[in-house]
Amino acid sequence: MRLDEGEMLNLWKTIMHLQPVRRDCTIEREDGIDVDEFLLVRIRQWYANLLLSAPEGVVPVEDVKDQLSLMMADNGVVTAMVPPECVRPVEWKLAAWKKSVTLFLQPDVPEVAYLHNEWTQPGVCEPAAVDYGNRILLFSLPEGELPIFDMARCVVRPADGTYSFHASALSTIPSWAATLPPMP
Repeated sequence: MRLDEGEMLNLWKTIMHLQPVRRDCTIEREDGIDVDEFLLVRIRQWYANLLLSAPEGVVPVEDVKDQLSLMMADNGVVTAMVPPECVRPVEWKLAAWKKSVTLFLQPDVPEVAYLHNEWTQPGVCEPAAVDYGNRILLFSLPEGELPIFDMARCVVRPADGTYSFHASALSTIPSWAATLPPMP
């Protein structure tokens, strides 16, 4: 599914049983809330959560290897600056590596300390990656190898502001919305 914000708002209103609107009466209130704005905030929260947590195939994934800015240290560690539309990495592979990386470590896990040690640093057979959000450290390349990517697949936020996801994600809306505070 690919919906703009207005279509997404109408879909949420239907799912949340706020539509269809009754047209045979008029009710006016001066102390009410802007339901559309309230729902738009929840929609944005839901979609941000979906991009961060949904499995591949439910959210948009693109290969961003041509958009990366790279730096390489003397010890073979490659730093890749991630484009702003990337929400999270999915699968990355440098051409010199024997296999791709699909597990991206967080900087605060103890295993990361071993990656920086020259004796325990992984190589081309068992590469590793650490996700710092706006950059990813890739461990590592042998001396003399250039950091050339076979792939750098990431979950991406659509640049045009639309909501892109598999229809199966619609079933998560009621349970996710139930975890939020009720409407005032």
